[in-house]
Amino acid sequence: MTRLTRRLARPFPILLILLSLLLPAAAQVAPTPRPLEPAATGGLPDVDRALAKLSANKRLLVIGAHPDDEDTSLIALVSRGLGGEAAYMALSRGEGGQNVIGPELGVSLGLLRTRELLAARAVDGGRQYFSRAYDFGFTRSLDETLRLWPKDLLVEDIVRIIRRFKPQVVVSVFPGVPSPTHGQHQAAGVSAFAAFPLAGDPQALPELAAEGLPPWTPQALYRSTYFDPNASTITLPTSGIDPIAGKSIYQLAMASRSMHRSQDMGQIQRLGPQQTRVAWVQGGEGKEARNLFDGIDTRLSSLAATVADAGRRKSVQDRLDAVQATAEKTRAALTPARLDAAVPAFLDMLKNLQGARAALAPEDLQARELLDEKIEVAAAGLAAASGVAVDATSPEEELTAGETFPVQASLWNGGGHAISGATVALVPAPEWGGQPVPGEARELAAGALGTWGLKPAVPASAPPTVPYFLRKPLKGAIYDWSAALPAERGEPFGPPPLTARFSFTMDGVPVTLDREVVHLHRDQSSGEVRRPLRVVPAVEVGAADDLLVWPLQSREPRRLRVRLVSHAKSPVRGRLEARGDADGPTAAPKPFALEAANEPLDLELVLTAPKTLKPGRETMELAAVLDDGRRFDLAVPVIDYPHIRATPRPVPARLEVQTADLRLPPLKRVGYVLGASDRVPGFLRQIGVPLEMLGDEQLVSGDLGRYDAIVIGSRAYEIDPVLVRANRRLLDYVRNGGTVIVQYQQTGYFDGKMAPFPLTTERERVTDETAAVTLLDPASPVFNTPNKIGPADWEGWIQERGLMFAHTWDPAFTPLLSMKDPDTPDLRGSLLVAKAGKGVYVYTGLALFRQLPAGVPGAYRLFANLLGLRGTPL
Repeated sequence: MTRLTRRLARPFPILLILLSLLLPAAAQVAPTPRPLEPAATGGLPDVDRALAKLSANKRLLVIGAHPDDEDTSLIALVSRGLGGEAAYMALSRGEGGQNVIGPELGVSLGLLRTRELLAARAVDGGRQYFSRAYDFGFTRSLDETLRLWPKDLLVEDIVRIIRRFKPQVVVSVFPGVPSPTHGQHQAAGVSAFAAFPLAGDPQALPELAAEGLPPWTPQALYRSTYFDPNASTITLPTSGIDPIAGKSIYQLAMASRSMHRSQDMGQIQRLGPQQTRVAWVQGGEGKEARNLFDGIDTRLSSLAATVADAGRRKSVQDRLDAVQATAEKTRAALTPARLDAAVPAFLDMLKNLQGARAALAPEDLQARELLDEKIEVAAAGLAAASGVAVDATSPEEELTAGETFPVQASLWNGGGHAISGATVALVPAPEWGGQPVPGEARELAAGALGTWGLKPAVPASAPPTVPYFLRKPLKGAIYDWSAALPAERGEPFGPPPLTARFSFTMDGVPVTLDREVVHLHRDQSSGEVRRPLRVVPAVEVGAADDLLVWPLQSREPRRLRVRLVSHAKSPVRGRLEARGDADGPTAAPKPFALEAANEPLDLELVLTAPKTLKPGRETMELAAVLDDGRRFDLAVPVIDYPHIRATPRPVPARLEVQTADLRLPPLKRVGYVLGASDRVPGFLRQIGVPLEMLGDEQLVSGDLGRYDAIVIGSRAYEIDPVLVRANRRLLDYVRNGGTVIVQYQQTGYFDGKMAPFPLTTERERVTDETAAVTLLDPASPVFNTPNKIGPADWEGWIQERGLMFAHTWDPAFTPLLSMKDPDTPDLRGSLLVAKAGKGVYVYTGLALFRQLPAGVPGAYRLFANLLGLRGTPL
């Protein structure tokens, strides 16, 4: 295994997810989708924001490395305070981080954090974009980052988004020169600075022009000074009040930031003056600028600046000047009680925008796209002002290829203006192909509701609904976008399977409104429930484990639970097969019958060891083979939390089998306190550790003396308040002869003095997973019983050696390991052992929570030795 594959060998949280198996088409400037909300007109907020956006042309793009790097105050200021358009581009989706709310890691965590970014943008009003970079974990090295994320790809992806979104102002969160920070932060800054001049260069990146993205020249570049406030050249107040929300821009920004729940990012929405800062880099009004858009034409008519023909440009600008004047006047007079008074203004603005759009030539591509966006804004504002609401729902949520399903589309003319020629067409996503499914035209008087019952069909060739960037396997630390449409590349996700496009005229002005078709049902306790449509395999196949660790010392058969779920409308029968290497474990086929849709069937495959077990790793491919010959080998579980939209994640049905020389000490009972996103317990059970999970009652009042050892999961002290309260009992257990093994914890553990002797941390870590490891006491039982720990045990580690090492420690602790990143001092706080009374206390910052789910043999062997320390002289 190469260092790169070790970096990327993320554990996927299959067990907890698989057991729960049961917008218009993407445009060049597609807005960030809203959460699935009940149908409504939008009312005063939508009217006011539409008028603000029709009063100016201000566009800001913020560029960083990860989810949570963005300056939400800056985004909220432009989009909610200045009536502009703001977007954040994260190079990665945050796959290399940790998760304090659930089991998702790796790709699954990236999906969760992508949705959290979209939830954040729904609060601060921005849009969201990405590069194709996969977060391979913390590194101090820019060189390593650019080996795994080639700079030319990063620059291409940033230029792609600049040309698509068309900002006047770009703000790089990080500086454009190397600095002693996270290597991925450095890469984001260096790449953003490199991309800025290339975005408008007609000779640069001709492949983007082939995607329909001609050069676009942003006019000013700034960098954030969050970490360097003395370098600021512009200070922007964020204490202005959004009159619709009743909150300051800063408060909205903190509400946005609080959507990063998997990262423990909840913020207080403080009252009072607040500000954000940037430093000028180039363009705009220079260092003398006092506002982001100083020196930049932000009139609505500047949308036509790229129109080459002077006469055509003047005609379009005159219309846009009229739109801006009408929007400003209407907004100044807007009152909640008379929203309908804004209808004539919106009709006039929409007519002018459509006239300006019609005046453009095919070569005026950028102006056409910007005008299309403003037309969409004006149409939404008109609908909100006139009391028009649209909806499109289906009782079905999970669809299969070839299936016909019902959709009800509704258009309610709740205001006082008649609607004529109302029609709806169901527009399929590009991967479905085919033509829109139309409904007949209707006349709708004021107050009337028009409904259409439609019967679209899923194409027989439609693939399961999965994120576009997961259609093909990763190439190193880069997502393979080759199967994605050009308009999808860099977007958070592709378009929904089906969009309802409503068209009508009001007072002779044509209006188009799009609404995603979603599943709808009534929940007796919570009321309306909406979920996205998705295509699923006719039969889903999911293994309860994605990795099986098999000690060489054991020839006992292993059992693998596999769940089948049918989505077919009629019963299906077949057999479950497992195919592996000729010299690996084998399993006999298992017949099955699935009589009803959505009823899971759990089967157990018995894995038999070959005549000779050898150390190594093999893959077993699982498949449900139906009697008609069809073969299914995929599950598509859904990542689902209350604060995000449900998102499918494709999981191939396969099992990795890791065989290793692994011995366990004599153990009768081991207690375990679950940590954050903690999969360690399941893997300890796999190798035969007699594990019991310790809940609140056992921690507070149970007999802890029953356990040979008690293991504390990573970050458990951060997420489990009962553990904190019960810590004194754990220390008493140690003093009475027990063994406590504490995996890495955050600062609260150190500051709260949870260990029996003083420990401090400076958040030190070793990010190089290949870093040399020195045993400081080779004779220690930690390295000898029952497994002899040697150099091979430090091979194959993924992502990092460890994190949150102890910085100082009481003399009662003995450091056992030394390691370091390149060009840094030796660190000895990764594994500390202390005799406390009659027992043993261990703190380790080694990233065992990553290594065990990745099947790293040395990590298992070391963990087994730690479990056996009870009664062993140190």
